[in-house]
Amino acid sequence: MIRKWGWVVVMLIFVGLGAPGDVAARVALPRVLSEDFCPPLPPPTGPTIAVNSESALRDQAYNAAAGTTLVIASGTYAMQGYVYIVNDGVSLRGQTDNRDDVILDFGGMVGGYFGILVDADDVTIANITIRNTSDHGVSIQGADRPVLYNLHILDTNDQLVKVNPLGDGSDDGLLACSRLAYTTSDPDGYTNGISAHNAHNWVVRDNVWSRIRTSDGSPAPTILFWSGSSGTLVERNVLVDCGQGIAFGNASHGPGDHTGGIVRNNFIYANEPHDVVIEMVHATGWLVAHNTALLLKPVSGLTWGMEARFSDSQGTFAYNLTNMAVWANRDGAQVTSTGNVTTATADWFVAPASGDLHLRTTATGAIDRAASLADVPADIDGDARPIGSAPDVGADEVGQSPPVAVTDLRIIDAVLDTGTLTATLRWTSPSSVVTATLRYASSYITEGNWAAATVLTETLPGGRESFLAAVSYSTGTRYFAHKSQNAAGSWSSLSNVAFWPRVVVYLPVVLRH
Repeated sequence: MIRKWGWVVVMLIFVGLGAPGDVAARVALPRVLSEDFCPPLPPPTGPTIAVNSESALRDQAYNAAAGTTLVIASGTYAMQGYVYIVNDGVSLRGQTDNRDDVILDFGGMVGGYFGILVDADDVTIANITIRNTSDHGVSIQGADRPVLYNLHILDTNDQLVKVNPLGDGSDDGLLACSRLAYTTSDPDGYTNGISAHNAHNWVVRDNVWSRIRTSDGSPAPTILFWSGSSGTLVERNVLVDCGQGIAFGNASHGPGDHTGGIVRNNFIYANEPHDVVIEMVHATGWLVAHNTALLLKPVSGLTWGMEARFSDSQGTFAYNLTNMAVWANRDGAQVTSTGNVTTATADWFVAPASGDLHLRTTATGAIDRAASLADVPADIDGDARPIGSAPDVGADEVGQSPPVAVTDLRIIDAVLDTGTLTATLRWTSPSSVVTATLRYASSYITEGNWAAATVLTETLPGGRESFLAAVSYSTGTRYFAHKSQNAAGSWSSLSNVAFWPRVVVYLPVVLRH
């Protein structure tokens, strides 16, 4: 795959992802937080209100009509109380797409104020920093379809995000493209990154979580869905030095604590004391697949890093990569375990001390060792699986994806003169292309007959987006197609097919001499 570390790291520096010494701020991330997965939100629709004071923010959050967007001016706001949203469709958005331009500071984990309380459906909170709250950073009160996007939530006394089990629970929530962290740990031994009760079909994706841990060392999952939750999707998250990882269900509850759901393509790195990092407890119908965990400081007596517990737990661990055991049948759990690799070492990964768990090409114990899973068609970077003869174990599919196919090959000009057709071909060149090939034929070109088509050029530089083709012609149709190759020698699939003469001719008009 193509590593786009340079611009990703630059972006992380400018958006201020943590305090000095923040390990996760130094992580060489995959395309988490990039525009591939985290584009800016579209402009708001409906009425907007500009807010530039702490009191106006709290007043308008409570009183704004349904469907209103509050656009918060850049600055640091010393909050004097919590923000309470009670009308459906209200949005809080920072003035820019840089979440650190708007900082809501609630005064301290001890002695400060509660954060943002959401008691309405279809609420969006985006592009802001929430820090120093005396309770939760954001609390969803059983509301449906909340969107928490491009947030930085830092140092809360209790859960950074809480979903409370009010009414019939919370449906279809999204927590994405955000940073959630403690500078050191929570102050009172009671926290999670997100704790969601009775939550259904939530998506938690493309977030970076760092030091989600308790001050007394008690286990506290970073991402916890329980109390009758179902259908949770947790993907492409990066967890760094958290005390515990991802959990569906809780050992203190009973059967039915979580149903369904997928945990896939997450990086988990722990070089601080930690408990298990993926656990399925009183949970059924789940898939935990293609996650990578490098776990260096397990608590005393811990020899496994992923587990399923209790006889009512049923699901599948598949093709996870780690350096600790996967205990699939703890306390009688009825779980399928297939293709997990538990012998990884630090030298299998690109930069483990920075939390970068992309595979090195020398990690032969993981490369091409999995089978295809319909539920995990791509890796943590969005690269399609497989690259090579079979998918790789873990979150990363090592190698370089083939270029995408050209879709806009076209003839922009053509001249016919004395048995020769001279056609100007134009297209948009995909990224990562080193060379391109153009061919033509008198019959329609397909993947099946591409090799038999006549070569126009096989050495066109990757950046080229036009070619002057001169081919013999007296009658009939001429078809043109394009393929490109990357530095690893992988070929794109066939482009769209351009042909002459065209049924519809756009200016400039085809000239016939």
